[in-house]
Amino acid sequence: MKKIIATIVALVFSTSAYAVSISDISVGASFNHGIYGGDGKEVNFDHLGAENETHKKDGAAFVDSYATIFLEAALNENISLGISYAPDAIDTPTNINDGEGGNENNNNASISVSAEFEELTTVYLLAKSQMGVFAKVGYSQMDINVTSKNAGTYKDTDTDGIEVALGYEHDMGEFGIRAELAYHSFDDVKADNGKTSDVDANKITVSNMEGATARISLVKSF
Repeated sequence: MKKIIATIVALVFSTSAYAVSISDISVGASFNHGIYGGDGKEVNFDHLGAENETHKKDGAAFVDSYATIFLEAALNENISLGISYAPDAIDTPTNINDGEGGNENNNNASISVSAEFEELTTVYLLAKSQMGVFAKVGYSQMDINVTSKNAGTYKDTDTDGIEVALGYEHDMGEFGIRAELAYHSFDDVKADNGKTSDVDANKITVSNMEGATARISLVKSF
């Protein structure tokens, strides 16, 4: 996440032409409820390095709720640059699926996989009309821990993605209330169990990761 934070510092809080005063800052918190999905594939190799089994799970989806906090700096009356951060992890349920080529006498005949998404961070531009309707487009990054029954936990895997959102902000004087719908899409993720060759290796690919989120936010401007 260091490159995201560095970008915010350089663009917003520097002494450049885009530097803003304290009166242009907004902070807020959001409750997010979304549905997310993707395709998973695990390939297991034997002690000779030959492909032994392939397990797939296509179209797996789950629902989860989580909180985010955000900071925005107004570049002008209608455009703001912001960053949001999810302090808690987003957990998928455990998916169990029979593997291709597995059989009842093989302990690896089924796959049990779950994932944990951590430090979801998004840098975005927000454009708001005088009527309160706004649109957002952002760049997201998150860390992923994939846990497999066959190969333990794959850590330190990250992915990038995009977010687009449409919403409405109602001004209540000291605070504003926002309601918005967002779409997310993330790059494919590949992880393995650290083997330098295919001998006894396990390789996992998570692809087509997408999601839709309904979001309610409280925002305070200074």
